[in-house]
Amino acid sequence: MAPLLPPPAFLKLSAASLSLLAAGALLWWRRRGSPRRPSHRWVASTDFGALSREACVAAAVALRCGEAMRATAGAHATLKDGEGERAGIDPVTATDEANEALVYRTLRRAFPSHEVIGEEASAKLGAVPAVPRAVPTWVVDPIDGTQNFVHALPLSVVSIGLCIGGEPTLGVVYDPYLEELFVGVVGKGAYLNGRKICPDRCTTLEKAMVLTDVGYERSAQGVARISAALAALLNANTFALRMVGSSVQALTWVAAGRASAFYIGFGKKDCPKPWDWCAACAIGKACGVTFQRLDSDAPFDLTSSSCIVASTPQLAATLSELLRLIVRA
Repeated sequence: MAPLLPPPAFLKLSAASLSLLAAGALLWWRRRGSPRRPSHRWVASTDFGALSREACVAAAVALRCGEAMRATAGAHATLKDGEGERAGIDPVTATDEANEALVYRTLRRAFPSHEVIGEEASAKLGAVPAVPRAVPTWVVDPIDGTQNFVHALPLSVVSIGLCIGGEPTLGVVYDPYLEELFVGVVGKGAYLNGRKICPDRCTTLEKAMVLTDVGYERSAQGVARISAALAALLNANTFALRMVGSSVQALTWVAAGRASAFYIGFGKKDCPKPWDWCAACAIGKACGVTFQRLDSDAPFDLTSSSCIVASTPQLAATLSELLRLIVRA
C-alpha cells in the first residue's frame, strides 16, 4: 500500500489563523470589482506654501472624478455628440459633465471668491473665456482624452489648474488607471504620488522620446503640416515618436521624465485651449520644463494656440528650428 501523504499545510494552521484567512477572503469577495480609493494624504504633508489648502482640495476632488471615470469608461460611458466642430470627433460624455459639475461645486464651496472655468461649460457658451488676472481662477478639464475614454483606452486624466494673476501656478492631474496623482506649484516643485519629479534633461533628438497629437484637425493644410512634421522628425533620426491622445497626460509625462518633448498646434482644430494647458503647465514649470510657442517667438501663455514643450532649452531650440520651418512654409 502506498504511504499516506502528509496533510496539506493549511490543515496545520491554528483556528485563529484559519479565522483570519476566512475574514480576509470574505473582505476580498465583498470588495471585488469595487473602485479603488487611492490616498492623497501625502499632499497635506508636502510643502506647497500658500497654496497648500488649494492643493489638498483639488487633489481630493480629482480622485473622486477618477472613481467616476473608472466606473463609466468604455461601454459604460454615455456618449453625447457635440455641436458644430465638436460633433462626432470631439465627444462629450455624461461623465465629463458630472465631473465638471462636481469640481465646480467643490471649488466654489471651498473658495467662494475664486472664478472657475471649465471645458464643458465653455463649450455650451460657444466661446473660450479669458482668464482674469484680478482674481484667482481655476481652469478645469473634467476628462482630458475623452476619445480614449469612450473607447476604454486607459489614457485619460482629470485636470485641475489654478491661475494666480492669470498665470498657471498650481496644477493637479490625476490618472485613475495608473492611480497617479501629479501635483505641482510653481516655486515649490512637482510631485507624483509624493515623490518629487524632474524632466529627463535630454538635449538631442537622437535620444529623445517626442510626443504629439493631431486633435481633430482634418483640414488639408493642417494634415499636410502634421505629416511634414512627422517626416522631419523621422529624417532627423528622432529616437521615438508617440501619440497619446491626451495633451495633459503628455505634458505630465515630460515633467516626470517619461518623455523628452511634446508639440502640437499645426492647424485650427488641433489647438489646445486653456484647460489643456493650465494644470500641466504649472506642473511642468514647477520642475523646470521649457515652454515655447510653435508659431512665434512670443512668450508661451494660456492663450497660445500651439506649443513646444521640452525637458531642456537645448532640445526646445532644436525642435523650434525644425518645426517652425513647416509653420512658415
